[in-house]
Amino acid sequence: MEQLNHKRFLWGTATSSHQVEGGNFYNDWWLWEKEGRIKTGDSSHPACEHYQRYKEDFDLIKFLNNNSYRFSIEWSRIEKEEGKFDQNEIEHYVNMLREMKIRDIEPVLTLHHFTIPQWLYQKGGFENPQFADYFSRFVSKVVPYYKEFTNYWITINEPVIIALMGYIFGDWPPGVKDRKRAFSILRNLVFSHAKAYDIIKEEKKESLISIAHNMTILKPATRNPLHHIASCTLNNWFNMAFLKTLTEGSIYPPIGNKSFHSELKNKLDFIGLNYYTRAFLKFTIKGVAEFKRKNVPRSDFGFEIYPEGLYEILMKLKSFGLPVMITENGIADHEDKYRPDFLKKSLLAVSRAIKKGLDILGYLHWSLMDNFEWVEGYSMKFGLFETNFLTQERKPRESAYIYQKASLINPYTDSFDI
Repeated sequence: MEQLNHKRFLWGTATSSHQVEGGNFYNDWWLWEKEGRIKTGDSSHPACEHYQRYKEDFDLIKFLNNNSYRFSIEWSRIEKEEGKFDQNEIEHYVNMLREMKIRDIEPVLTLHHFTIPQWLYQKGGFENPQFADYFSRFVSKVVPYYKEFTNYWITINEPVIIALMGYIFGDWPPGVKDRKRAFSILRNLVFSHAKAYDIIKEEKKESLISIAHNMTILKPATRNPLHHIASCTLNNWFNMAFLKTLTEGSIYPPIGNKSFHSELKNKLDFIGLNYYTRAFLKFTIKGVAEFKRKNVPRSDFGFEIYPEGLYEILMKLKSFGLPVMITENGIADHEDKYRPDFLKKSLLAVSRAIKKGLDILGYLHWSLMDNFEWVEGYSMKFGLFETNFLTQERKPRESAYIYQKASLINPYTDSFDI
């Protein structure tokens, strides 16, 4: 792929519809909340009221000197009932996109970010053999309305996390702990992406399309060969299989038995990278487990704070020969104690990778503001802006001012001095 024009490096933040909008009463996560599955007892309504307050939030984006914003459209709003599309909801996102363009904010549009309509959930959700067809129908409906506003598309956010959290750990809907079922939905999701990719390209061939792929640095806990095997296996499964499948066209475990499918080959125009942390793994009688090292800084989520790992991941991705967009990167830190340093070191990692020849399209921090963090409710504070969920006031943290300054830099021509 040709080197892209980097006169406009994308500086931005990322959110998702269910986490910020409020009023999402028609998806599987709303049912999950009503079953009492949120640890804090919180409700995703009203969240940040972003559905009504998006213009004010776009002003926050401009306050940060950002020129980009990654957001998701809510499938369950647009297709509340199977096969019936709500034109008013389609137009709502058109209005959002139009307001972004007025403010010179480049949208990175996510078509699916974890939630599915309740009617599809009741049909088996991600396990339904026709899932890719249902998703394709939705994509075919909305892309013609949104294509004039954006060149950047994320089809599916973190497909591996969907399988892991919903079908192995069982903390997310549908609350299953079955590895075989987890692997089957990965296959559904990889074909769903490929079909969506083709639909978008047919509508607008210059579109740049990817998934947002969560990657974690996985290391053996000790020099024990079994620990090494455990970390290598999970690295291949968790970090590499989806990317290799969608570039080479060969399905890799755990997505399925290795086999070639031409319709899966070259289905990424760039790699969307979500990076948060690293983990050390050990092999036990019960299987692979995380080895929690002591005396290392951790976020409120319990993740090791390791911003230097972003550079390591970026260097691993260089072998794919594709541009990279950092589609999420951040930490839960209610005091903003660690985030300023985390942010600075993350941006230095981006700068180092660019100097090593990696083609990086942009950096999107997670997140613009504190929001609803799935089963953790409102307890995890990822925002550059602190959100008061009673008054809906947004207040910039110290890290917001650091990012405001950094966003004036072109990392291809300027040095980082932040």
